[in-house]
Formats: sequence, C-alpha cells, structure tokens
Amino acid sequence: MKKRRRIPLQLKVTVGLVIVVLVPLVLSAYLIDSIGKASANVAAGEAAERVDTMEHGLDAYRELFDTTKRLHAEIADRLAKRPDLVALDPKASLDKILDDDSAKEAGLHGLALERADGTIVSQSVRALPTPAPGQEPQWRDKVVRQPLAETGATLVLTFEVPATLQKDFQNLKHAIDSARVMMQIRTGLPDTFRDAFLKLMGIGALLATAFGLVISTFYTRRLARLVTAARAVSAGQIDARSGLRGNDETAEVGEAFDNMLDDLRGSRDQVAYLQRIGAWQDVARRLAHEIKNPLTPIQLAVQQCVSAYKGADTDPARFGKLLADTGEIVEEEILSLRRLVDTFRTLGQLPKVEKAPLALGDVLEELRNDPLFAAKLELDPPATPVTVRADKLLLKRVVANLVENGIHAGDDANATGKVVVGWRADAEAIVITIDDRGKGVAEADRERIFEPYVTTKSTGTGLGLAIARKIAIEHGGDLAVAAERAPTGGARFVITLPVAE
Repeated sequence: MKKRRRIPLQLKVTVGLVIVVLVPLVLSAYLIDSIGKASANVAAGEAAERVDTMEHGLDAYRELFDTTKRLHAEIADRLAKRPDLVALDPKASLDKILDDDSAKEAGLHGLALERADGTIVSQSVRALPTPAPGQEPQWRDKVVRQPLAETGATLVLTFEVPATLQKDFQNLKHAIDSARVMMQIRTGLPDTFRDAFLKLMGIGALLATAFGLVISTFYTRRLARLVTAARAVSAGQIDARSGLRGNDETAEVGEAFDNMLDDLRGSRDQVAYLQRIGAWQDVARRLAHEIKNPLTPIQLAVQQCVSAYKGADTDPARFGKLLADTGEIVEEEILSLRRLVDTFRTLGQLPKVEKAPLALGDVLEELRNDPLFAAKLELDPPATPVTVRADKLLLKRVVANLVENGIHAGDDANATGKVVVGWRADAEAIVITIDDRGKGVAEADRERIFEPYVTTKSTGTGLGLAIARKIAIEHGGDLAVAAERAPTGGARFVITLPVAE
C-alpha cells in the first residue's frame, strides 16, 4: 500500500496563523471605510442639528442684549428730560424714581446727578441682595451716563444685569465654534488615519505570525523528537529515549514516554530472566532425574561389597582398609551428588506463588528461630508496621538465603558483626534490605550473580540467588544489588515488592 504523504504540522500551523491574522486585517480595512462613512454622516447630521439649535439660542442672547440696551437708553433719555433733573435740583426725589415699578422692572437701582466738573449734586441707591459667603454674585452693575441738555451735567444711571449673562453668551459661542470644528473633523477624517491604523494592524499581524512561527517550530521539533524515539522503539531500539526536558505539556509527555520505556525495558529484562530460569529448570529436572537413577544402585552395590567382605589371604588388613576407604569416599560423593540433585529438584520444582496478606515484621522475626541465624541476625523494623501480599514460605526462603549468604560473606572477610535486615513501605513499593559485612559485589558482577551456576563463593551451586530473584519477580517485584555500599560496609541486597492493597 502506498504511503500517503502527510503535510508537516509546522506548515499547517503557519498557514493557520497567516489566515487567522489576515482575515481580521482585511475585514478591518473594509469595516473602517464603511463605519467611517456611516459615522461621519451621523456625526455631521447631529453636529449640524445641534449647531442650528445653539445658534438660535445665540440669536436670543443678542436680542436680549439689544432689548436691554434700548430699554436702558429709553429710561435714561426719559429721565434726562425731567425738569427737576435738568435743573440739577438737589431736592429732586431720586428715591421715588427708583421705587417706581417700571424702574424696578428695568433693574434700575442707582441714580446720581453729576455737575460738569464731576461733583455730585445728589444720588440714591437701592440696595441689592447680598450673596451668601463663598457664593458667586448673581448680579453686576451696568452704568449708563446720559447728558442733561446743554448744561454739561450728566445723569448717571446704574442698572442691575445678570452677572453670568455675558459669560453664558461667550460659552455658548465657544460651544458653537467647537461643534463646527468637530463637525469638520468628523466629516473630513483624513485617509492617513486609516492608513496608520492599518499599518499598525499589519505590524501587529507580522509580529503575531513571527511569534507563532517560533512557538510552532519549538513545539514541532519537540514532537518530532518524540516521534523519532517512538519509531526507533518500534524498530527494536528499546534503549531509545526522547530526552525532552522542561515544564510544559510536551516535556510531561516525553517524560511519561521515557518512563514507560524504562518500565518496558525492566519488564523485558525480567521476562528474559524468567525465560532463562525456565530453561534451566527444564535442564535441572532432566539432569536430576538422570543423576538420581544410578545413585541408589551404586550405593547399594558398595554397601553390599563392604558387608560381604570376609577377609583375604594376602595382607587382609591393608585390603580391608582400602575397601573401607573406598566405601567411605563413594558414600561421601554420593551424598554430594544427592545434595546437587536436591538443588536441581528445588530449581525445577519451585511451588506456585500463593499470595496472602502478611505482617512483614512477624515473617522476618521468625528467622530468629533458626539456630544458624540467631546470633548473626539483626532486624531494623520501621516505626509503622508493614503489610505485604506474598507467599510466606517462599518469602522466608528468599530472605533466609540472602541472610545466609551475608553471614558467609562476613566470615570470608573476617568481619565481626551481624547481618542487618531492614524494611520500609512508601507509596510506590515495599523495600526489604539485607546488609552484610563482606567485601561487597563488584560492579561487573551485580547482574551476573543472579544467573544460574554463577557464584563468588568457594562452595555452593550458584542457584540460590537465581531462585531468590525468580521468586521476587513472580511476586511482582525484583531482587537487585544496590550500587552503593551498605552502611555495614558490605553489600546491600534489595528486595522490592508491590504495595499491598
């Protein structure tokens, strides 16, 4: 089947980023023109309507100013024609004039007769309300000077007018001017504004695309490393690893992938070890059968020969001694062969693991009952009791074998002290350590000593550690030699078992 060509992830991400960035940019260019025109029309209409309204108000102010001026001029002209005022009569009743309703309506609150030389003949002032402290005055004075006939005298009239009237007029005029300016800006929005906006959008789009390319390149390369490692594993390179580091999700996936491969490698090594042990078990069963069959006839024949000997004609003492020595040697060798056969039988007929909840401390405490271990065994229990699911008989056998090996290692090194057995439990496993006082295990022998018929002792078959590790693996754990020395100075053997549910 022809393999379909795949599009690289980085190319997909790049194209996606360009599309995501360009679509808003094109839409923005279109919408800017459309919205600009619509908003300009709306703003121009609203501004024109408001300007018209304010101009009507401004005209009303102007009319008010003109009317007020005419009123003041009319009152001044009318009063300037009064005979008593023209004659500069000091007794003219100015107060009466100010109290007149028409004068009050016009806001007249002060009158004065002034000679040509500036001296005052008479004057009268009507008091105005005083503003509260901190309050702006609501009224201001407006003075009108009206000549009196040909005398050169002047009639001075003081009117009250709103204090903010002129200010309000100026503010309204300024508001109209501002509205007209804003209307011109709104309706005449230059193209440079739109171009500047689109350029800024374009620069932002380029930066976003560049940033996306950098990020996509970073992550696609990390994913490519993960894919390369997966393909290498599928091709049989079980030692391949992704090697991803960091705190992001790809690093987490890479770490999980590497941990899975580590577990897979450990499981593969255990399976291979069990296969080798299984092959040795078949050999052991056959060899034990073949060795055991001739042992009994040999032993019976030698025993019969020795018992039937009644003496000889020449040097019977020497011959009898030779025959007795021969029988002793044969008996001893036959016993050695029987021990070897028993070991083979043990390897070939290991019982099936039957797990049950056990108090680990109680199981290890029973080792003290063995006279061989009583004086050479020290237990180092944890503060909290540990429960393990295991086969009691097989677990004791594993620990007993390791303790016995530790005692022999200490004796060979002429060391004093006991073999220390400690145990603990954590969230991942139950760990049993056996520390001896021997010479330790060379780095090259840490894996090799668990192979059948491999031993560093002068005596033994080399099957004990192989059997012990097989039992540990069948419990779901493992048996290994620690890389570092034990606190006791010798080797540390470590049994790991699954945590009991």
